[in-house]
Amino acid sequence: MSEIPVTNWAGNVVYEASERVAPTSVELVQDAVRAARAAGRRLRVVGTRHCFNAIADTDGVHVTLRDLPRRVEVMNEGSAWVDGGITYAEANAALAEHGLALANLASLPHITIAGAIATATHGSGVTQPSLASAVRAFTHVTADGDLRTVRRGEPGFAHYPVHLGLFGPIVELELDVVPAFEIATTVYEGLDYAAAVEHFDTLVGELYSFSLAPNWQDGGRALLFAKRRGGDAAPAEILGARAATSARHPSPGADPVAVTEQLGVAGPSYERLTHFRSEFEPSVGEEVQSEYLVPREHAGAALSALPQFADVFATLAHSMEIRAVAGDDLSLSPMRGADVVAVHITWHRDPDAVMRFLPRLEAALEPFDARPHWGKLYATSRERMLELFPALPEVDAEARGLDPDGMFRNAWSEALFG
Repeated sequence: MSEIPVTNWAGNVVYEASERVAPTSVELVQDAVRAARAAGRRLRVVGTRHCFNAIADTDGVHVTLRDLPRRVEVMNEGSAWVDGGITYAEANAALAEHGLALANLASLPHITIAGAIATATHGSGVTQPSLASAVRAFTHVTADGDLRTVRRGEPGFAHYPVHLGLFGPIVELELDVVPAFEIATTVYEGLDYAAAVEHFDTLVGELYSFSLAPNWQDGGRALLFAKRRGGDAAPAEILGARAATSARHPSPGADPVAVTEQLGVAGPSYERLTHFRSEFEPSVGEEVQSEYLVPREHAGAALSALPQFADVFATLAHSMEIRAVAGDDLSLSPMRGADVVAVHITWHRDPDAVMRFLPRLEAALEPFDARPHWGKLYATSRERMLELFPALPEVDAEARGLDPDGMFRNAWSEALFG
C-alpha cells in the first residue's frame, strides 16, 4: 500500500493528519469515510501533493486513491471513464492505445486528474479551457459513505468539477477525449518582453498551446515555447526572436534534460503538451508557486505592470510563465465567464519572503480583476475572494447540503467560507 507523505511536494506544508489510509478498492474508500464519520473525524483526499498551501491538509484522516485499480474505459460518445487515483501520465498511455488523447494537458504529467481539477489546473492555448472543463461526470463518496454520480447538464453540475475537496473522495471520472494528434514544440529565444506584450494576441493566437517565459535577470527577454499541431509550419524567427537550436528549460539556467522534446520534432500530444517528461522528477524542486489569472481584455495592462517588480522576480523567483486559458462556466473556476491570461511564478522555496511580497503584486494586479490559483500561494483576503468568485456561497450551500457536519472540510476551507 502507498505510504502517504507527511508534507506537500514542496515541503512547505506539514500535514496534520492523525491517520493515513490507502484503500485498494472503492468499497474500502467508502468504509474509510464511514469509519471517519462514526469516530467524528474529518477526512480529506491527498493526491500527488502539488499544492503549495494547506488546501489538502486535515487534522483527521488523509486518504490517497493511488492504490485504486487503474481504470480507463473508452465510451462510444467521445469520452472515457478513469479511476479517481489515476495520473495524467497513466491515462495518456492508456488512451494512446485506443488512438485517443486529452485535448490539453498541464505542464506536469505526474499529477492526478481528480486532484488537478480540484483547483482548476490548466494548460495553455487561447482556445483551450481548464482541465476541469473536460469532466463530463464524476462519482464521489458522500459523507454517508454512499456513491453519487453528477453529470454535465444536470442542475448544479457547474459547482462540482472545481471541487476544492468539498465533496469527498472522487473515485471515478468521465472525461472528454479526442482522436490522437501530434504536436511539435519550437522554442524562440531572445524575445523582447515589451514587444511580446504589445503583439500578444498576434504572437500566440495561431498556436495550439504556448508558454512565454521572461527572464527577469536579463531585462525580461523571454523564451516562447510555441506548440503547433504536427505538420504546421514553424517560422525561423518571431518578432526578432530566433528558434533555439538546442533544448531549453523554462527556468533560466536549469538543465533541460527533463523537458519534453523540442526543436520542432512532432510527436504524440501527450509527449509534447507537457513541459516535463513523466519519467523525471517534475520541475525545479526547491520551490513554491503563485499564479494569477487576468481576463484577456486586461492582459496588456496587467502584463505591463509586471516589470516594476523585475528586481524581486530576478532575486526571489526561479522563473515566470505567461499562458492563456479559454473561459468556462464552472462555478469556482478562475476562468469562469472570461478568457484569461495566467501569470505563473515559480519562487525559490522561501514562503515567508514570498508572502511578504505578494500583497504588493496583488495590489498592482487588483485593478485587472486578477484571480489567484486555488492551489498556490496568495495573500488575497476572504472578502476579495468573495468578490472575485461570486459563486462561493452557492457552492458552500451545495456542499453543506451533502455534508452538514463539515466532514470534508478543513482549516483552509473554513477560512475561505467562514
